Amino acid sequence: MGEAGCGMGMVIRDHNRRVERMGVQQVRDRWNPEIAEAMAAAFGLKTAHQMGLDNVVLESDCLELITMLKAKFFPTNYFGRLGKVVSVLASEFACVSFNFIRRDGNSVAHELAHLLPIDYATRYWVGTIPERVELFVELNALDLPG
Repeated sequence: MGEAGCGMGMVIRDHNRRVERMGVQQVRDRWNPEIAEAMAAAFGLKTAHQMGLDNVVLESDCLELITMLKAKFFPTNYFGRLGKVVSVLASEFACVSFNFIRRDGNSVAHELAHLLPIDYATRYWVGTIPERVELFVELNALDLPG
């Protein structure tokens, strides 16, 4: 979102990788990409918990975040503290795994984060897909880069 702030997109899929829910939070704050990824991870985990899910796979294109979560080593900086928050949220699930994915595998969440019009709020979609991200969802389903 650039000068307008930051957006955090998340996608919840079932075991067949079909989209069950997607959401975006857009804020006026401007964070570096690592902070935005950690905030998006927390947003996704909170949503999965609210849905009553027990087994989750957290995917992110932020290698630093995934490495930190897998190692359970949290630096004393702000990013490390956010990583600890994500780890605590993840501990609420019966089973959780953390996977690094390339940016093209994360295109749906990325497009959601930049969704227009900017609305400094949280928006969810269940059973529908915003037009701007439909192509990315279709490409993702075919395992093609988006």
